[in-house]
Amino acid sequence: MLNLNKRSSDRNSSGVKSNHPALVFDPRLCTGCRTCEMVCAQSHFGTVSSGKAAIRSLCLEEQGKIFSIYCQHCQEPLCLEVCPVKAISRNAEGLVCLDSKACVDCGLCIAACPEGAPLRDPETHQVQKCDLCKGEPACVAACPSQALRYGPAKSPSWIRFPRWAVQAVAFFLLVIVLVGTVCSLSLGDFNLTCPVGFLQEIVASQTIILATIASALILLVLTVFFGRVFCGWLCPFGFILDLVGRFFPRFGNPKILRARQTKYSVLAASIVGSAAVGHQVFCPVCPIGTVCRSYGVKDFFFGSGLAVIPVALALEIGEKRNWCRYLCPVGALFGLMAKVGLMKVVIGAHQCKKFSCMECAEVCPVGIVDKEMLREGVSPALSMAECIMCLRCVEHCPYGAAKVRLKGQAVRPHGVEGFSVTPVTGTSREPSS
Repeated sequence: MLNLNKRSSDRNSSGVKSNHPALVFDPRLCTGCRTCEMVCAQSHFGTVSSGKAAIRSLCLEEQGKIFSIYCQHCQEPLCLEVCPVKAISRNAEGLVCLDSKACVDCGLCIAACPEGAPLRDPETHQVQKCDLCKGEPACVAACPSQALRYGPAKSPSWIRFPRWAVQAVAFFLLVIVLVGTVCSLSLGDFNLTCPVGFLQEIVASQTIILATIASALILLVLTVFFGRVFCGWLCPFGFILDLVGRFFPRFGNPKILRARQTKYSVLAASIVGSAAVGHQVFCPVCPIGTVCRSYGVKDFFFGSGLAVIPVALALEIGEKRNWCRYLCPVGALFGLMAKVGLMKVVIGAHQCKKFSCMECAEVCPVGIVDKEMLREGVSPALSMAECIMCLRCVEHCPYGAAKVRLKGQAVRPHGVEGFSVTPVTGTSREPSS
């Protein structure tokens, strides 16, 4: 299987281009006229026969749905893996090509493809697939309703620049400018208190200081409005993870260490432990607080608390943002607030290519985009309690299918029913009656 985890630009580790131009179908515009089928057959075989076309329209009249079946030129093409004679390959531009001279027409590629896109000619029984007409798909030009479009895959890559800028400024302010103790930072009259440290202090001292409530609520209110934006854009330790994490080899976590509920247990243990011993038990070893207290040569070289930093960084050999995913109690508290928050990230608009792309699953630093669901042609619902609102999925989506929405908006991830693809069984491309 192609290893996409090492892809760092528009080409993956094998040199194959990953954002090649794509053919996109919009079911909302399709009228089911099948002009695309006739033009495809005419351009390739010189005959107007939908049975010879490399694209097929499926009309479900009772349900009022229309689907278009054609090769998606997947990032991880299953047809390539199962072909026993290596007749299928990916070229340097990322297009999945079928060598008809080498093909033995066994049909394994048809069975493996989630869309059933390699189609068998009902007369010659040969297997053929869409080749995008060498970059100028005839079906696009002929479509009377413009339901098919072809062009380079584009993504709003500019998002990374303000994110990195905000992370750098936040790191500078929280680590160097603002001066504070374990759980509270201040600049003049402005105070910012860690809500987890605040809760520990309350149960440890059994005292509520009214003056600190507002400073503790700042980050919680921010989370209600914008999700876990602190984790993705402001956290100084998260900034370090993003900087150095890309250089770590990753071997995956054992199943026993992949429980996201663990961080909620750490949060509960921190509060209960603080109540039991009479002082904050987690704050002295908190990576976030330790980074904020590390400024200064003496503190940096002699602060024993800094030992927690390399330990937390070492977790990156398992998975990206391992600390954030499974252990951080601060993220756990923000996750609880994000559940009732106003923002959400959805994946699965009509433009989503699902199993043929899966770019969002590759770039998500906390691994909440279910790759297997995308492979099955179903758009996953993202847990906002786990999403850190880094917007990498929005940044990298070549088709504009990953979007930020308000919780009340009637925009929900679509499954197979609302998308241009549907799993197809069988080996014939005879049009339905």
